[in-house]
Amino acid sequence: MLTRNKIYERDEPSKDAKKIYIFCEGDTEVNYFNYFKGFSSNIDIVTIGNTNTQSDPKKLHQDALLKLFGNEFEKPELSFREDFGDEVWFVIDTDHWNKGNKIEDLRTNCLQHANWNVSQSNSCFELWLFYHFNEAKPLETEIEKYVSFKAFVNNKIKGGFNTRKNPILIQDAIANGEKNFEKLDNQPVYLSTEVFLLAKAILPFIKNNINQGLAKYKSNLA
Repeated sequence: MLTRNKIYERDEPSKDAKKIYIFCEGDTEVNYFNYFKGFSSNIDIVTIGNTNTQSDPKKLHQDALLKLFGNEFEKPELSFREDFGDEVWFVIDTDHWNKGNKIEDLRTNCLQHANWNVSQSNSCFELWLFYHFNEAKPLETEIEKYVSFKAFVNNKIKGGFNTRKNPILIQDAIANGEKNFEKLDNQPVYLSTEVFLLAKAILPFIKNNINQGLAKYKSNLA
């Protein structure tokens, strides 16, 4: 199996590297974006999972404020440098979080900070994984045959999505995700995902290694 470690030599981020902080609901998102760590010394991708399974948008936002700015009792754990173009992203699912306007509140709170963004998938992050291998939106009639969308994607992708090798197809996912993207009332409609926006922010820094790795990835499939 071809994994990231066999594609390139890891580069440690330089002290002047742009930081992209990614606050994630679940482990799949963390594992996915961790794949790209070390692709370039010019970008430092920092993934932060939820705290104590508290993954709703409000909790993720509170965690970001604490880790980046601290409070009267705790010092910040992370540094956010606006002049370096550092970015913060919240990777969230629609699922049931629309109740109580939690997602819209998160979007409003992000407007109070420079380079803070929301990357929402409707219904879940696995839709982004689906677009690594598929050019068109999935059929709702096919999705309905499975107990969950996650189960649908695991069956649609042979062997399931492997976060140790399949993220190399990020450029395909960007093209497919953007082509099928629709938005209504400031949120992606069902079977649309904004993760391509975050991916496009990362891609310029990692593209050379991605393209080199693709040749090895494809030859491994042959």
